[in-house]
Amino acid sequence: MLELLDYPFDPIKILRKKSSIKRELLDKKSLIKKKIAILGGTTTHEVKDQLELFLLKSNIKAEFYECDYGKYYEAAIFEEKDLYDFDPDIIYLHVSVENLKSLHDFKKTSEIKAEEEFESLKSIWIKLSKDFNCEIIQDNFELPQFRPLGNLDSSSPSSVTRTILLLNEIISKFAMQSAYLNICDRNYLSSKLGLSVWKDYSLWLSAKYSLSYKAITNLCYTLSKIIESKLGFSKKCLILDLDNTLWGGVIGDDGVDGIILGRETPIGEAYLDLHLYLKELKNRGIVLAICSKNDIENAKNGFKHPDSVLQFSDFTVFKANWDLKIKNIYDIAEEINIGLESIVFLDDNPVERDIVRKEFNGSVSVPEIGDDITLYREILDASQLFTVTSFSQEDEKRNEFYENDKKREKTIANFEDYDAYLKSLEMKAEVSLFNKSYTNRITQLTNKTNQFNLTTLRVSEHEMESAINNPSKIALYARLSDKFGENGLVSVIQGTIEGNKLVIDLWVMSCRVFKRTLEHTLIYEFLKEAKSRNIKAVFGKYIPTQKNKIVSELYEELGFSNIGEEDGSTIFELCLEKYEIPTNPNITLEELV
Repeated sequence: MLELLDYPFDPIKILRKKSSIKRELLDKKSLIKKKIAILGGTTTHEVKDQLELFLLKSNIKAEFYECDYGKYYEAAIFEEKDLYDFDPDIIYLHVSVENLKSLHDFKKTSEIKAEEEFESLKSIWIKLSKDFNCEIIQDNFELPQFRPLGNLDSSSPSSVTRTILLLNEIISKFAMQSAYLNICDRNYLSSKLGLSVWKDYSLWLSAKYSLSYKAITNLCYTLSKIIESKLGFSKKCLILDLDNTLWGGVIGDDGVDGIILGRETPIGEAYLDLHLYLKELKNRGIVLAICSKNDIENAKNGFKHPDSVLQFSDFTVFKANWDLKIKNIYDIAEEINIGLESIVFLDDNPVERDIVRKEFNGSVSVPEIGDDITLYREILDASQLFTVTSFSQEDEKRNEFYENDKKREKTIANFEDYDAYLKSLEMKAEVSLFNKSYTNRITQLTNKTNQFNLTTLRVSEHEMESAINNPSKIALYARLSDKFGENGLVSVIQGTIEGNKLVIDLWVMSCRVFKRTLEHTLIYEFLKEAKSRNIKAVFGKYIPTQKNKIVSELYEELGFSNIGEEDGSTIFELCLEKYEIPTNPNITLEELV
């Protein structure tokens, strides 16, 4: 039944089966709990029910608050007690064109109306952000279904269409400059479905839903992807089959000249358009890999086709062999050093798709692309598996980082002594207090990291930004480079000052730089900063999970003492007055200009 929650959707079946789907999903283990407040201008019950299902499928167990019908403004501005007692992690403002009070006031220009509506919404965002310090998701607005002015509605000085277009643009500009506001692109979704499908007038009249059931399903799916991205659950790697997936035909039988790819035929053009889409994913930081039952040289030759946009060099890992594809997927994950939950698998063969789904039990995402190449790009895009809510320099350079990692792995074979290998890397680290220019990446790293993560704390970009210049916080980041190139910003540590004590409440590091001793450099600089603020003792906490056993003994290795258990966590202490902070011989600290 869980396949009903994969694109393309059947909203009627979801409505009929949602109770049994929910029961099945609640049996999942290790669910992450989040509190989500829905402030609606129209009825939101079905929105809440379907959003809950999509989040459960992604291992997020949501507890919901819904304001009274239409009372979104009052709940926020006048501090509705139940909302404040609920104390949400995420707030979703489900507001539609029906809630825009000045929309049909034709005595005002579109510019004035758009600005008035924006100021009303902005007052809500600012109030909620100040009071809850959490992520806020805001719908933008779909265009009107009916246009009394016809085509002139888009250019008339006071028209509804023009007002909405201006309002959406103002909201987007504010979101681009905000650390906490995220836009749910209701305008795009309505365009994709079609306005006649997006709205259901009879459902509005009978139950005051601003959307049709089909629209609700698609909106909730998009909302779930935004929330997943904020929690670091976006996919990083796309593993692709070759024959009849990236080109028509079988390269081993048909040869380079016989495969179907290019503008000469409709099918060849569809494959070429898929190439262009995949190239865009790669350019924005998604890692591409090949997993094909094929001879390696034949497989490589496919990318020598004169019309191929994708080249062999575009793939970080290239597995063309006769092994089981599930084995190759495990190997690719290990080689790139990413979790299986970060992988998407694209294959035209329904048998292979089914085998991968069963083997990985949902951890590897497998879009149901069917066997029609004209739909591959549509289904992959609409599945929104690579949704991001922000884009950092590290995202853009991700493929470069992985290529450099492969060079490092080849080099290590030349050394018998690991310390000698580390010294040969000529590593340099930049360690400094948080600053605003890195807030996006710091937040992303914090929410995506599961292995080197001592406290499992997940924080918003808004919360990270608030740590800057906060006298009760010590928060450092670390960037690492070596002779092979940049690794980017790869580690973060943050502590809270309590009198003359410092409690480490966050420490994460990217798995790409495990075992390179950066953790030593970072903690030493952290302790130096603590000493400069007259801290006498530093406390660390280790909260065990299924994935972070690698750091279970880290504090003791760094000289901390185990002082006992507390609520399932192990607590460690370091007496800073008696501790002489060493230096790390493997890494040179770079001076910041």
